[in-house]
Amino acid sequence: MLIRRSPLLWILGSLVVVTALQAAKPKKPTGPEVLVVSDLLVEESRAPRPTPEKPVYYFLLGGLERTLGDSIAGEPMPKTEQMTRELVAALATQGYRRTQLGGPMPTQALVFTFGSANLSSMDFSDTDLVTGETTTSTVDFNRREIAQLVGADKAARGFTRSSEAERVFEAARDDRVYVLVAAFDAADLAKKKKTLLWRTRVSIDSRRRTLPESLPIMLASAAPYFGKASDLPVFIEDADRRKTEVQVGAPVVVPTPPPEKP
Repeated sequence: MLIRRSPLLWILGSLVVVTALQAAKPKKPTGPEVLVVSDLLVEESRAPRPTPEKPVYYFLLGGLERTLGDSIAGEPMPKTEQMTRELVAALATQGYRRTQLGGPMPTQALVFTFGSANLSSMDFSDTDLVTGETTTSTVDFNRREIAQLVGADKAARGFTRSSEAERVFEAARDDRVYVLVAAFDAADLAKKKKTLLWRTRVSIDSRRRTLPESLPIMLASAAPYFGKASDLPVFIEDADRRKTEVQVGAPVVVPTPPPEKP
């Protein structure tokens, strides 16, 4: 006996199958919210951004792990080798080319610092001898360092909406992990003169993320700001990263000029 299936039942059955397949499909993990604060400390002509025709050559002086505030026992930190590898890769996407002895003459010398950043506080109690009332006050020992890391000074000056500024001030109260990249004038450094050209501070909330696992995303998010000034702190999420990838495009391979004597 031939049983005819209703077209409506067939459509409903197909929808159920498609919905089940979509539910079973694993969701792409959400990346961390990256906070970038970048400063250009000289005239732009003194530290021009790289172009495909004119890459900027630099040499890497090295890096240092440094805790801002109270250290958290057992918090994982990347090896210096990982930091160097990821930083060189992020710089290359913007046209910064690492050079060494015997290579092209560098114009910038780069250093980096990384670690945890936590507000270090202590409560003090004071009892009034007359009334017997006790008051407690809190003293923060590194508030200025944390404020600079998240760009709280820029937020206080530039944001027109209090909600935007509060977002930055909230970040200053969070436990964070960070990377700081700074560039010096290589010619001045050879003369034992330290001229800071630009610096970029990158941080994330450390409650759900660690620095070793988040390092590639942090540096990729911050890369377009290397050598630039951000008037305000910039929060970068997954949607922003997708836009940035479209704007920046694939890295351009630039032929290396013949070696020069440094």
